[in-house]
Formats: sequence, structure tokens, C-alpha cells
Amino acid sequence: MPADDTIARARQGADILLLSASNYPALPIYPYAFVQVSAVAARHGLSAARLDLLHTPKASWRPTLRRALERTDPRVIGIHLRQLDSIFIWNYADHDLPGAPPVRRNSYWPFHDTRQLIGILRELTQCPIMLGGFGFTTRTPDLLDRLQPDFGVTGEPDEVLEHLDDVLAHRDMERIANLAHRSGDGYTLNPRVFLPPADHTEYTDAVLRDLLDFYGPQRVTGPDADVHVPVEVQRGCPYRCYFCTEPMVKGRRHRVRDLDVVMADIAFLADRGVSRVWLVCSEINIGSNGLLFEMAQRMRKLNHGRPKPVSWTCYLLPNPVLERDEIRTLLESRFEPSWNQFASYDDENLKRTRVPYRARHAVQAQVAWLEEDQAFRRTHGLPTPPRRLDMFLGNTYATPETVSATLRTVSELRLGERFDDSLITRATRVFDLGDGLIGDTAAAAYSVGPEGLLDEVDLVHPTFSYPAALVEALGSARAVDEFFAHVEKTFLSRAYRARLDWPAFLARHTDEQRLAEWCERLRHTPGPSGADPAARTVRAALAADGATTLLKRLRDSPPAGASAEESAGPVAQALVELLVGTELDRTRAVFAAIGLPGYWDDRTARTAYDVCAGLAARFAAVEDLLDAARAAAAPGDPALPLLAVEYCLYDNNVLLRPDYTRILFRA
Repeated sequence: MPADDTIARARQGADILLLSASNYPALPIYPYAFVQVSAVAARHGLSAARLDLLHTPKASWRPTLRRALERTDPRVIGIHLRQLDSIFIWNYADHDLPGAPPVRRNSYWPFHDTRQLIGILRELTQCPIMLGGFGFTTRTPDLLDRLQPDFGVTGEPDEVLEHLDDVLAHRDMERIANLAHRSGDGYTLNPRVFLPPADHTEYTDAVLRDLLDFYGPQRVTGPDADVHVPVEVQRGCPYRCYFCTEPMVKGRRHRVRDLDVVMADIAFLADRGVSRVWLVCSEINIGSNGLLFEMAQRMRKLNHGRPKPVSWTCYLLPNPVLERDEIRTLLESRFEPSWNQFASYDDENLKRTRVPYRARHAVQAQVAWLEEDQAFRRTHGLPTPPRRLDMFLGNTYATPETVSATLRTVSELRLGERFDDSLITRATRVFDLGDGLIGDTAAAAYSVGPEGLLDEVDLVHPTFSYPAALVEALGSARAVDEFFAHVEKTFLSRAYRARLDWPAFLARHTDEQRLAEWCERLRHTPGPSGADPAARTVRAALAADGATTLLKRLRDSPPAGASAEESAGPVAQALVELLVGTELDRTRAVFAAIGLPGYWDDRTARTAYDVCAGLAARFAAVEDLLDAARAAAAPGDPALPLLAVEYCLYDNNVLLRPDYTRILFRA
């Protein structure tokens, strides 16, 4: 934990000890506030030391803090409260949510951890405590009252640090913008100003050493580095998206940082082995794509001839639109497509959420970036990482129409087949931007604490609201979670099909004697196995010793999720298809009767959404569908045609429920 070495000082230690107890364990990020505050402090002749407590067990906080105070002997302790919670409902639900990421519930309480941190510091030192950060700025009065720091900083700390001597001497404090200070039994909040990004570089060797210690050097500078190091390029946002507090915290005027200074910071990092940077901004293309392409040009120049080039990324709106050749230009500059979570592909919904784009923009961007990035990776021999389709389908204004319109578009574009997984945000983290709870959420909002549901809404605590129209349609918030988990894995990604266990399917729908009889019939039924390696394996096994070895392999198959080399899944699936092919005419008749004519002849022609929609239009329950299939298979033994129907249901995760049907397949 070195003090910043940008200036020489007579005294040892540091003027400011920066601390944080608000890092999100599921996505640890070195606090960019540490970088920026240290740089602002240095501009005003102050030194700073930094300590994030994420990797320090709470049992060790006290001795760790004691040692830090002894080493630094600070004049003031600055506590960074980055956020008040994760903003994700799955961290705070009273049960494990279906489809949620593997995070520990009730494990992330940055407000409570910061309160504990302040309590320990009060016992260890009389050094004044100054509280700031993005999370603090969203609820400044409440947090001052509950955490009782000596000072607070709302927004940027530049003027506070410029006049730190006056602040600590309690002298002329009323003239210092963005400062909160004690006044009688409460606090006075000085006028708020929104400042532009720094006109000077921010990174130093001391800060970079701290960052490397936080992540481990290999994650930042190693050959497989996965950490993006932040560099601010723009500050502020003019938009009013209903779920976002950034304009409140950073201002509604967007201001671009001097790009020469931006590039100086990036060059500093690149010269020290950093290979990935994140350009910090609300969205880099607010109003136009000009800044985006200016940065692309500068990044190409920076990387020219550099043995270890630097990749870059940032948040990017789908509007203004980017043409395919422009996307290719960005990719050639080593731009990495960034995460983006669209609220839906429904214009009315997008309009109500007040995002600055419409469905056509979102769809075009989704498809164009996906295809161009895949092509770029193929051309350059780069691996394709797992892809996840994120959507905020559970936004406050979501309705059955919103969901069905979005899924129809996904199906038409066959987008779900291009993503390995999907994640739907299914509740809004509620804030107050100064004129009441955001997004018309007051009636449904609720707050939770470490001990469970609170008696009333308290925005210092995690506060959420589920989409009222979907709760009404499905009956409860938990039912909304279950519904979205079904949508994620079935319609928005390949996740469901990737986990299918075809040997288990065969075991459920046949017995060993019948399967052996069918295999014997198949052995004597001529027919091509085509180009499918699994089908050729089945034919070869049957020709070698009948079904003996094949059936043993299926019985002994490891569970779903085993490696491709170990799994008998493809062979079991191919066996089902070949067996059904021995009664192809009857199978075709059955699928025509249940509303899926031609299904068995081309099982890839329809998406899972198409299949489910076709069946839901005719049947209220799977039992009704199977009754109709049995009737259509008569006369004779219906077992193989019914196996084909069960195959269809299993392969497409068909779940016939009237409540789901009313949402998924609205006209």
C-alpha cells in the first residue's frame, strides 16, 4: 500500500488514506475512484495511499487497518462507497432464484460493511473521516445521517481537495462546492457542481502497483489478461433512462476529456504491459459516433508496431446506427464489443423506459456486431468466447405484449441459437432521482436488509420492483422468476439443448427389451446414415454385434455435462432418430395431426419458440397433445411415433401452461 510517488513530500506517510469496503465480490473491480482521487490529490500537493478490503477477511480488518494507519499517518481518511447493493435481485431474494448466476444470497451489504468499517476506525483513530463515491452521492442526506462521517463529498472531490487545509480546519467551508459538513445536530450540504473529466493524466506507478496487487499481475499484464483497466474519456449523460442514476451523479451535460490526455494514460499503461482498457463514459456515442471513431483512429496509431497491442472497449448505444463497414473498422482497431442489455425489442416498451433507441436499432446492432465479430475472429484465427444474451425483460414496464414481441423477433432472427447462455434481469432496482421513485414503482417497491424484508421502503437498502403486469399475469414475483428462467434457457440461448441427456431420455421412454427389439429391426432396415458421425457410429455398432455393445455404452453413459469424448449423448440422439425413421410415414402423419407438419423431416426448420407456439395454439396441456398423437398413430403399436413426439417435446423444452401461453404467444 504505497503512498503516491508523483510528488516529493517532507512528511512520511500520506495525506489521505483511501479505503473501500464496497467492492462487489461477484465482480471484483479495483476502484477507479482510487485512481482519480489520488490524481486530483497530487494536483493539489497531496499524497494518497489506497486499501480495498475485499480480499481481507472481516476478522482481520482491525489489525489490517491499524497497520495501515500506522504506516500512513493520514490527515484524513477517505471512504469510497461505490454502490449500496449489487442492483441484482438474485443477491437479495429470500430463495434461490431459478436461472440466477451462482452468487451467494445475503452476502453483499456495502452500506452495512461501510458502517462497520467506520465503527472500527472510530475505535482506532481520531483522524477525520470523509465519505464519498457514486453510491454515497445517490443518497447523500440519508447516508450522512446513518454513517455519521466527519465530512462528505457529493460527486467530484476536486474543490474539496483543493481546499483540504480549510476543510480540516473547519475554515470557510461554506464556499467549497460538493462538500457536506457537520452543522449543529446535522449536516450542511454545500452547492453541487458538476465538473468535467480531468485535464491531466491519472495513472502513476504507485497506483498501478496497487491495481496489480489487487488482481494479480497475470490478469492484467499476462498473455491471457482478462482485466480491463479503466481510463475516463467522457463524463455525464443527457438521457433520462428510467433505471439509471448516472445523470444525477455525473450531470446531464456530457463532456469529453482531452483525448491527448486520454491517450497519454493509455500509453502509460501499455508501456507497462497492460493490454486491455475500458474507456469510462456513460455511452461513447452520445449524439454521434464521432468520438468513437476518433478513439479508433488514435488506438490504431498507438498500436502500430507495438509488440503487445492494446484492446479497448466501452459502453456503446445502438443509436446512432453503425454500418457493417464501420463495425469492421472498429474491430480492426482492436475494439472489443461491450456488454449491453436491451430492455426489449418492443418499441412501446422502449419508449416508456426512455432509452434513446428503438427496437430496430437494438436488433440491427445485436445482429451486426455478432456476425461481424464472428467473421473477424475467424479471419484472424481468434477463439470465440462463450456468448450470453442479456436482456432487461423484467423492466418496470414489461407486459405480456413486450415479452411476446421480443421473443417473436428473437425467433425470426434465430438469435437464441447463436448464444450459449442468457440472463434476464427480472426486477428493477428502485432509486429516487429527486422527484419520487423511478419508473412508477412506488406501489410495488419493497426493501430488504440482512435480516429480511423491511417494514417500509428504504432506498439505502436494496429496493426492488417486479413488473406489475407480469406479476398479475403469473400470480407472484416468484412465478415471474420461474417464467424468465424458462425463457432464458429455452428461447434466448442454446443453454437448454446443451444440457440434454439423451441416454436418460431413452431410459425414460423405453425399456431394455423393447429397445433391443427396435435395434434388431433397425439393423435389418436399409437406409443411409448420412454425414452424421453419430448415426454412422450407430450403424457400425449394429452391424458389428447387433445392439450389445451399443446398449451397454448407453447404459454406462456418464451424466449430462460430461466431455464430448465421454458422452454417449449424440449416439443416443442419433439412435432415436434412426429408430423413428423405420416408421417414417406414421410419424409424419402424427406430426401433421398435432399441428407440426413436416417437423420430423427437418427438425432445424423451426426454432423452439416456433414449435412451442404451434403446439400451444392447439393444446392446453401435454397430456392432451399425447392423446391426439396416440389417436393419429392408430392402428397398430404407437410406441415409435410417440417416441418421436416425446423427442420433439424434450428437444424443444415444450411446457404447455395456459398462463405461459397467454404471455409467450400473444397475437
